[in-house]
Amino acid sequence: MKKYYFCLSLMGLFAFSAMGQDVQCYTDDEKQTPDWFLDHPYYATCTDYIGTGSKPFGDNPEYVDFNGGSTVDFTDIYVSQDGYYALTVWYGVGYADETGATLELNVNDAPWDIMTCFTVTNPPVTQEFEIELYGGGFSNTIQFKQVKDWPILSRIQLALVEAFSGTPSIETESCKIVSSQNMIAISELVPNSEISIYTTAGVLVEQAIATSLYNSTVLNEGLYIVKINGEAHKVLVN
Repeated sequence: MKKYYFCLSLMGLFAFSAMGQDVQCYTDDEKQTPDWFLDHPYYATCTDYIGTGSKPFGDNPEYVDFNGGSTVDFTDIYVSQDGYYALTVWYGVGYADETGATLELNVNDAPWDIMTCFTVTNPPVTQEFEIELYGGGFSNTIQFKQVKDWPILSRIQLALVEAFSGTPSIETESCKIVSSQNMIAISELVPNSEISIYTTAGVLVEQAIATSLYNSTVLNEGLYIVKINGEAHKVLVN
């Protein structure tokens, strides 16, 4: 039996349907299996959304509602390969004006994109983004943060788009950053550029002033924050 939940929007009344589908959550071991979420949907109700200030959407087991800038954090996402992944998001809208409800999409604690959700008559509907995830046992996090109005989040699904060995080159306004073979290499530097490399725990491991167009640093495997004249970039070293 379908269950319907009605919300008022500027575009009128519309229904949310549970479609008779049970929401399935997974054990910690299952979630931490590399590529698990390439074959299984990850429902918003299976996250610690209440701890962030979000809340259930009525009695519908499939949707999570946002409240006052709250978030839904999809954590413990493990993939076997570094690469670009298609992120499909299922959502509805509780209320939105003509410009749409908006969510900020953050990937591994860094701003990635803005998701705009317009009122729909037959939710859930989908949007797709291309995001970068890290393999090698790294616990990826995908976060949706309320910015405006009231989107309703159902679930996400991942699919590999392009795998790569090491981190692809990062183009900045003044240089190029590449990691390979336990090294971070920075080329096309502007002379006297300030270079700082930190661990994700905030520990400074390298600091230098560029005296040439090229700089390289040998590092252990792991994720680092590379700052060039204060501009920060995440770089994975294999």
